[in-house]
Amino acid sequence: MKLKLLRACFCLSMCSINICHAQDFMLQGWYWDYPKTSQGAFWVDTINVRAKEWSDAGFTMIWCPPMSASASGNGSNGYDIRDLFNVGGPGLGNTGFGNKPKIQNMITTFNQYNLKAIGDMVYNHRNGGTPEDNTPVGGWIKNYNLTKHNNGDGAFPSDRFRCTMTIGGTTGRGAGTYYFRIRSASQSADYYNKPYKFYVRTGRISSNPIGSVTETANNGGGLCGQGSDSIGLAQNVVATIDNGGCGIDEFKVVMDTTMFYAVGDKFYITMVNDNGDYSDHYIYSLYYDVNGAELKDTVIYQTNTNFGNMASGRGQMNYECFKPNGNPTCLCGDWDTPFFFYDQAVTNTRDTLFTWTRWMWDSVGVQGYRADAVKNYSYQFTAELLNNLNSNGINPPMFVGEFYDYNPASLKGWIDNVTANMTVAAQQNIKPRVFDFALQGSLKEACDNIGSYDTRNIFQSGMVDGAGANGYNVVTFVNNHDFRTAAQACDIDPILAYTYLLTNNSVGMPCVYYPDYYLNTYKAQIDYLMDLHRKFIYQTAFKEYLNRFSTPFSSNYISGSADKCLIYQLSGGGGFSCYPNKDVIVAINYGNTTLKVDQQINAGSPFHSTVGDTLLDVLGNSNFPYAIVNGSGQMYIELPPRSYSAWINLPQPVTPAKLYQAPLTFAKAIL
Repeated sequence: MKLKLLRACFCLSMCSINICHAQDFMLQGWYWDYPKTSQGAFWVDTINVRAKEWSDAGFTMIWCPPMSASASGNGSNGYDIRDLFNVGGPGLGNTGFGNKPKIQNMITTFNQYNLKAIGDMVYNHRNGGTPEDNTPVGGWIKNYNLTKHNNGDGAFPSDRFRCTMTIGGTTGRGAGTYYFRIRSASQSADYYNKPYKFYVRTGRISSNPIGSVTETANNGGGLCGQGSDSIGLAQNVVATIDNGGCGIDEFKVVMDTTMFYAVGDKFYITMVNDNGDYSDHYIYSLYYDVNGAELKDTVIYQTNTNFGNMASGRGQMNYECFKPNGNPTCLCGDWDTPFFFYDQAVTNTRDTLFTWTRWMWDSVGVQGYRADAVKNYSYQFTAELLNNLNSNGINPPMFVGEFYDYNPASLKGWIDNVTANMTVAAQQNIKPRVFDFALQGSLKEACDNIGSYDTRNIFQSGMVDGAGANGYNVVTFVNNHDFRTAAQACDIDPILAYTYLLTNNSVGMPCVYYPDYYLNTYKAQIDYLMDLHRKFIYQTAFKEYLNRFSTPFSSNYISGSADKCLIYQLSGGGGFSCYPNKDVIVAINYGNTTLKVDQQINAGSPFHSTVGDTLLDVLGNSNFPYAIVNGSGQMYIELPPRSYSAWINLPQPVTPAKLYQAPLTFAKAIL
């Protein structure tokens, strides 16, 4: 006889039932390629219609995608954020997610069902500004040298700037031949042979039917005693940084009066490493043959950092808000790498981001925050942000950072440093959390590397068991939107990983991923596990990892082995008032063979199991409806391959009970 999750008192109708619903569970209510408004879909509506279903399942927090308008428009999932204070609406159009009226309607529904909307916030970068002259960036690029490279300073990314030079008008520069000479600034061998595309156009000539050409060998030009490559305007030239001779690529552009506006025009020059493997090339020389002038000092470097004309009318910034801007930086390491290039030390940057965060709470209605890529800016900024929220009467029940690192000590270190820089009042009212990538990595290994990973490593992995963090500072997870390759995602039976997170309350607050819940059809199983957690595991104070390394608890493996399973015992949970403080024994079989083991459990205080206890399999996944604790303090566990279950000392029901119906089908985005 197999049991589904019990109505624990269904055979004891006289018993008072008091289910504890205080345990928080978070759902990431979206995924990377969720349907966007560019496809005629409002994902915000899909979330809205699922609110009651999610509340009934036990979720209390719903992580929503970034809501602010993106540089790439309403086909984006929001991480190329542009207009901070624009979440769509009348006069503003739609974001990829939806618009403000629909978001607020969703939040109204959430409030009805005791759900909190968690807003995804991007504090590390901004995209889609208009071009502006940027003297600090130009100085960084032109003054980069071998000493700076060897000291660890980074090259400025070639796809983040362009160069301009005025021609025509009163400049004295017009028809004639221009020689653009490109060279590595540091001349380090680390940059040799890196591909880039050279492209120059004018305001008048912005297209070229000839298309791309490839540079010739030994095209260093007159400075190298070599020839040049003649190119057309608006024509891509595929080139590499030379590592021989004089290390120069020379591109010759012959101009006549039909190729620029006589009253005034500009050259627009880009030199982009398309593959993202950046080199430190720059315009080493720009020679004009008409008057023999060297023009490199007239070249202006520009970046798309002008955010002064947003549709929202708010969130103005310019190049001074981004690195490099004259403040100390190395464009290197976790905090200064220019892939994430806000300068949070600048007053305008910091104040704008603080105001935006409060606006998302006060005006949009979010009730918690997920902070993107917190590894890539200082923990002081995060602490000051939380201090600012607290001083303005905002104390979010959820503030979780994405610190993409598999070292549990580093993850805990971020929490410790943020907390240490918070005010006493903020510490008392806001508990920062971080996603536990370290535990996720161990669970992925157990699920995906069948036969080669010792699952007992999980018991000493993660922030809590691997670094001594407090579980109240941790959010655990199995998969998320960033995991889009087999090397990242937990692909094989991720329900085994969810079982551990949803039954071990000490390791952090669980977050379930939308595709795992619906698209991978684990909804019913996850619902069972969350219900088990709420009724019997919530507030559990004690745990015993029974088959851990060097365990004192005896076991007899008839089939399967200790390195392919997890067996643990929990005690002290609230659960039903008629069954307080019941031990819960959980077993997860990651192996490809049936697990058959006589496992000794802890029969001493503070645990409550004793010899002769009958432990019911409340999930019904084993081959036996119950196990009896024998005279040696052992219980018999039998689980099929890649399975799990839980046992509790409850009165055996007369007939099995089924608490849930079949899982719901996937709901398409409302069109």
